[in-house]
Amino acid sequence: MTFTLTPQFRRRLDDEVAWLTTVTRSGRPAPRPVWFVFDGEAFVVFSEPGAAKVRHLARQSRVTVHFNSDAGGGDVLVVHGSGELDPDLLPSRAPGYLDKYEPSYPVIGHDRDSFDATYSTAIRITPDRAWGFE
Repeated sequence: MTFTLTPQFRRRLDDEVAWLTTVTRSGRPAPRPVWFVFDGEAFVVFSEPGAAKVRHLARQSRVTVHFNSDAGGGDVLVVHGSGELDPDLLPSRAPGYLDKYEPSYPVIGHDRDSFDATYSTAIRITPDRAWGFE
């Protein structure tokens, strides 16, 4: 199935957390919960520079982004794509990121400046196909 901006996809963009799955050196999937925004073309995720997901992307750009199902096992959406690092983007400059997540920064011990400094590695995930069911 090719990637399209379905109503289900658009609705899931309001979710607080998605799961980014990268591939380890040994070929194992490595899912991690991430905060994200979608800029109209790609998911944007921020990471600490030394995180495993950043190392994984250096070796293998193929990733998936998937969302939690509802309580009954429905509303499943998995998006396949390619991840790449964007060295010029910080969380405070990513459209929509501050609106969505800055209120949660104090909960994890950050303000805008410390979050930018800690999570200074931007990952752009460009979708190429998706599958799911509601």
